[in-house]
Amino acid sequence: MTIKKIIVFLVLYFGFIVFAHTQNIDLRKKITLVQKKQTLSAVLNEIHKKAGINFSYNNADIDNLQKVTVIARNKPVKTVLYQLFSGLDITYTIVEKQIVLKKNQYASIKVLSEVKKEPEKYTISGYVKDNTDNEVLIGAGISMKSSFSGTMTNAYGFYSLSLPKGNYVLTFSYLGYKDKSLVVDLTSDKKISQVLKRDETQLEIVVINEKEKRDVFEKNPLKEINLDKREINSAKGIVGEADVVKSINNLPGVSSFGDGSVLFYVRGGDKDQNLILIDETPIYNPSHLFGFFSALAPDAINDIKIYKNNFPVKYGGRLSSLIDIKTKDGNMNKLGFSVVSSPLTGSYTIDGPIKKKRSSFLMTLRDSHLNWIWRRNLPNLNVNFYDFHFKFNQIINRNNRIYFSFFTGADDMGLGKNEIAAGLSWKNNALSLRWNHLFSDKLFSNTTLHSSKYDYFLYYSENENHYWSSFIGDVSLKTDFSYFPNPKNKIRFGYNINNYFFNPGNLDADYFSRSVYAGDVTEFVLYAGNDYSLNEKLNISYGLRYISWNNVGPTVGFSFDENYHMTDTNYYDKGIYHTFNSLEPQVSLSWSFNNSLLMTLSYDRHVQFLHLLSNSVSPFTTTDVWMPSGPVVKPEKLNQYVFGITKYLSEYELSFQTYYKTIANYFEYNEHANMLLNPLIEGEIRFAQAKASGTELSVSKKKGSFNFLFSYTYSRILITGNKVSSSGIYPAAYDKPHKLNINLFYKTSKRWTFNLNWVYSSGTRYSSPTGFYYYQGYSVPIYSEKNNNCLPDYHRLDFSADLNLNKNKNARFKHDLLFAIYNIYNRQNAVAVNYDKIETDQGSFVVPLNFAYENEIVATSKSLSGIIPSVTYSLKFR
Repeated sequence: MTIKKIIVFLVLYFGFIVFAHTQNIDLRKKITLVQKKQTLSAVLNEIHKKAGINFSYNNADIDNLQKVTVIARNKPVKTVLYQLFSGLDITYTIVEKQIVLKKNQYASIKVLSEVKKEPEKYTISGYVKDNTDNEVLIGAGISMKSSFSGTMTNAYGFYSLSLPKGNYVLTFSYLGYKDKSLVVDLTSDKKISQVLKRDETQLEIVVINEKEKRDVFEKNPLKEINLDKREINSAKGIVGEADVVKSINNLPGVSSFGDGSVLFYVRGGDKDQNLILIDETPIYNPSHLFGFFSALAPDAINDIKIYKNNFPVKYGGRLSSLIDIKTKDGNMNKLGFSVVSSPLTGSYTIDGPIKKKRSSFLMTLRDSHLNWIWRRNLPNLNVNFYDFHFKFNQIINRNNRIYFSFFTGADDMGLGKNEIAAGLSWKNNALSLRWNHLFSDKLFSNTTLHSSKYDYFLYYSENENHYWSSFIGDVSLKTDFSYFPNPKNKIRFGYNINNYFFNPGNLDADYFSRSVYAGDVTEFVLYAGNDYSLNEKLNISYGLRYISWNNVGPTVGFSFDENYHMTDTNYYDKGIYHTFNSLEPQVSLSWSFNNSLLMTLSYDRHVQFLHLLSNSVSPFTTTDVWMPSGPVVKPEKLNQYVFGITKYLSEYELSFQTYYKTIANYFEYNEHANMLLNPLIEGEIRFAQAKASGTELSVSKKKGSFNFLFSYTYSRILITGNKVSSSGIYPAAYDKPHKLNINLFYKTSKRWTFNLNWVYSSGTRYSSPTGFYYYQGYSVPIYSEKNNNCLPDYHRLDFSADLNLNKNKNARFKHDLLFAIYNIYNRQNAVAVNYDKIETDQGSFVVPLNFAYENEIVATSKSLSGIIPSVTYSLKFR
């Protein structure tokens, strides 16, 4: 063969190859396709236009009218087709110059084979964070397309999901952030961490069809309530500041004391039955200025979770609620600061990286400037408070991370500048050291060493440092393990070792010796629980806690007879002198119908060994004395039954819950109980039985520019078995049958945000006279019924408008002005009623001084606040 013929042959050969190749389908060609909720037929037609591919299928086998969503940015056709058909049970083959679609005939065979042989499984694990500051996102959702399986990040942003070998589309989501999806070829264990953006993002590939399932069990509002930053900021305090604790009062089933207090009661529980944790450490008094302000600065808070029943199995020790607060970690990318100034307080925050993306810190200081209010009329009155948060965290490596948190807050109120100056103060101190360790992709642990102390001082000679004081403190070590064997099981187990120490109220003076005693306590706790999804419709969560409560000497105790008369004095040496052992089971069943209706039935039992002794309902006239359960003081025991239904309607959520609970050894007190400097204070306690029941309704919308929450609660708490009332059955002082809350939130533009909050509740109960008798011309009231009357109904309307002063949204300095009006229509809500005044001829009310004549005593009430306008300025730099 000549060279010329060889050249002609090669040209013809390679030309034929090129021509043949151009006639075949090129699945490597990259296309961009954006199709949202379009029919399958329309999507296939778009692919034909973009890639020149013809499709062939039988309408009897393929439903070409089902709607799908495909968003692909410069992706190969092969990848787009795989994602499009993987959730539709459709396979395809290339026949000559077209793609032939067929129904997957082996889907049922595949299921049967999986029953016979367990498929090989691998684990995906990692962290979900904010892309701006690298803050972990607590409770972020991780779900799979075309499957009900999924999980959520824990309190440290970690997740773990074990799945059979295969290809998946994982979607990461968090309220207020853009979803992020990615394709995972799961052929081995993978570590996948993601950052989510608040602004608009373009997802690589998102495929959604109308048959897609979501795991409604993961965030069950009937078990756990999560407050986001908007909800926290919408709850305004008395001068328009965001108030962390008062944001809880908007929730159904939560009742507040009223104006000037952060005290709250949950489902008939008393004020000491709420466990408030900040970074795993208990806070015993979350208030400033008798409750006018929360002790927790909102600028330091990252996440709040509220539980009214079925607490996570690792928590216990209280009967009514758990408030789990996590503070911010600090920005790991940029240094920043913020300043918030209001008429009564100032808040200053600075945070940033120590080593970028490896360690960070956060410091928040808030202090008061109140004395200008009464400087003219009460120049010797001095009132101040402050709180300070500090947090440091260090990522050692992927498997280890440590956190150090410190919180302190104090109030100081004094009157007088001479040798008889008097006053009172209280202080919270809390610190924790936490270590996160990842043993494997399926086993996560958190070990915490924490300490907390609450001191209360009542000075009768402040200059000489003579005072009455009480305190409670603890030092604790605990480790919590989270094990994720498969998507259906989430197992928790661990232990707590807690040590408590007490001062139940003594004088500190040179001439006074201690007279009121309470020994220390060592508590051991073991627990285990499992959250098990039987299938996509049924979930069961169960757990068990074992508590060993040990009273430790040396101390002095007293014995009492059945009439509460002291019979003996007991001197206890070092060591354990009394023990309680208790089991706390809990179980919850949840049914999901059509992924839009969720029903939950639960039972839980809790035992409380710590008690706040107080025979006053008002936060303004009480002293704080904490006592442990022991030989005389019995632990309170709760049994609670809850049934609830939640309905999801597009952007709306409707919730109904009803509960019934019994409380054994409910704390009441003897008539005219002596609670101050009484060595026999335990003999003043009367143990009763209480029954609480109620119904909670709510409708909410949390998406879009207009949000709202409507909630209504009907509840009762009745006490029996205590002879302090002639009727034998009487309501608790905080028994408020009706509560209605309406909260509206509207963002009109990028700069203005409006919030309107109206709250109504039945009045607080009090004991009113059932008769009078005259003594030396003075009318003396007679009390025979307890809590037989109510203060007038409480209601109040608050308004706030937040103006963003920045026109450039990318500006590093951001300024805001908050205009707020507390109690718009100037409602004078009564907080107390007195029976010690007479009405004069001029219509005024005075305390009588002349007892020579019979005087008719009339009831008068006191209120704390009327309308209060305020302006708050905030500055943030990042």
